[in-house]
Amino acid sequence: MSKYKFNKDQLKFVEDKLGIYGKLRIAVTYLFVSLLLAVLYYVIFSSFIYTGEEELMKKQNNLKRAELKKMEKKMDNLDNVLIDLKRRDREIYKGIFKSEPPDFLLQGYNSKIFEQIDSSDDESLVIFTTQKIDTTLTRSQSVDKSFVEFKKKYKGSEKLKYIPSITPIRSFSITQTGAGVGRKIHPFYKTAAIHSGIDILAPLGSNVCVTADGVVSEVSKSEKGRGNMVVVSHGEFYKTVYAHMGEVFVRKSQVVKRGSVIGRVGNSGLSFAPHLHYEVHLKGEPVEPVNYFFTDLTPSQTKEVYYTALNTGQSLD
Repeated sequence: MSKYKFNKDQLKFVEDKLGIYGKLRIAVTYLFVSLLLAVLYYVIFSSFIYTGEEELMKKQNNLKRAELKKMEKKMDNLDNVLIDLKRRDREIYKGIFKSEPPDFLLQGYNSKIFEQIDSSDDESLVIFTTQKIDTTLTRSQSVDKSFVEFKKKYKGSEKLKYIPSITPIRSFSITQTGAGVGRKIHPFYKTAAIHSGIDILAPLGSNVCVTADGVVSEVSKSEKGRGNMVVVSHGEFYKTVYAHMGEVFVRKSQVVKRGSVIGRVGNSGLSFAPHLHYEVHLKGEPVEPVNYFFTDLTPSQTKEVYYTALNTGQSLD
């Protein structure tokens, strides 16, 4: 479309012919407006009109969001169930054993070590592993040295036979473990009292064995207190006590050998159920008997027996 302008010299309207720059400016203007409209159309189209693929992806995303919410709800429910189970388990344990359940958390565990595995380079992991191996070897060599020195010191020594080192009930199992040393609830008085030994549950008539060579220093038979009891002296340092027995096969001043039968399990005296009350005394003081079961029990078994005895809150005598 042509444009006209008034020519003062000719006193009339004449056609205004655009130069090259004018035409270029118009072209650029049209191009800009076209691009602007194209962008506007695209925004409107993409916002309100979806392709089949986009529609499918949108539905899938909505389904995933819904499933995620369901999973989160299930996880919350599971967490609540676990918390409730732990609480009920703790209450049951306390109701049976009259004490808090033991804590079996690993000693020396460091979660940061495992968190760094994915982010650490191979060289760092190799260096760390090598250091740990060297440390473990050093410690094992130290322990091995201690065993060698112990063996040299006590090899052929007569003192070894006087150390209580077996369980007084043969074929002892961990399930027979009762209350250990410490403050325990008395089964009859229901008050806290010092328990100076370990209760070993066993059927009536089970053999009771002496745990080291020695001499019977005391034999007492009674329907009160510790009932039928035997005390054996082992050398100058150790003494063992066997209480609440049914039958006694030894007499005072009798020499006994480790493993020999000195009586049978009973329920004599102030005893709640058939069992053997066993004590180990070192230099006149009661010590933890579980530490002297090393001949019959492995380290892992000893640990389990120790935890059970420690956390059993009610004694049987």
